[in-house]
Amino acid sequence: MSVDLLALVEHRKVAASRGQAAHPSTLEQVRAAVEDPAHVDEPRHVRLRAALLDALAAGHWSPGDKLPPEREIALSVGLSLGTVQKALARLASERVLVRRHGHGTFVSGDASQSDQLLHFRFVGDDGTAVVPVYAEAIERTVLHMRGAWSQFLRAQSCIRIRRRINVTGEFDCLSEYYIDAERFRPILDLPFRELHRVVIRNLLARHFNAPTFSFTQRIHATTFPDAVRAILKLTKQNGFGMVLEIFSYTHHRAPISFQSIYIPAATRRLEIPSMTVGK
Repeated sequence: MSVDLLALVEHRKVAASRGQAAHPSTLEQVRAAVEDPAHVDEPRHVRLRAALLDALAAGHWSPGDKLPPEREIALSVGLSLGTVQKALARLASERVLVRRHGHGTFVSGDASQSDQLLHFRFVGDDGTAVVPVYAEAIERTVLHMRGAWSQFLRAQSCIRIRRRINVTGEFDCLSEYYIDAERFRPILDLPFRELHRVVIRNLLARHFNAPTFSFTQRIHATTFPDAVRAILKLTKQNGFGMVLEIFSYTHHRAPISFQSIYIPAATRRLEIPSMTVGK
């Protein structure tokens, strides 16, 4: 493991041991702004909206980031749940935030994720622009069972990272990303919320000297497995679509990752990326 990834993991562990996560300091600043005596005459939801906008402007949350749950914000900032919901609803109406029922609230304008998540470049209504996407990690586990992933990676066990990818608030896709569990085990120690916004291939390149140089792709239409339908909230009648498989390679064309992407039927057109990744 590289020194910088070790330092990051240790920093997160220390924070967790102190009962801290990635966002409490931000919420403390939001609370201080809400309680500022200079604005005491303003309605609380107005003060909260302004404080959240200040936090976004300061870079505490980036485009595509998921905000803490409404109840957590209410508890940390000292406001009622209704006040928090009113402020978030206004920011959503202003297109500063995107609220997805059952998934949470995300920061809008996610150009970074749309650009860097190569296999989720869905085409906009104008036929050229790429629509925003929002990644939400839902599972990280070590698999010892055999499958296409272990055969390609030639690994005894693999880490599987499942992420639900929401496409411009219209529909969800599912990404299953597999890497060698022995080689990349430190990733298991990263706080789970880190996996929402990270581009995994960049993580492998930066911290393990394992850049992705190229990949091959296969696609087929099929009925999705029960577990996939459940995650995507699809019925048996509409639980089918395309499965895109990506076989990625690093130095000397050595296998580095395997990915399965489940794309429901009747969605937007998908831009197929080049099979060579820029170094």
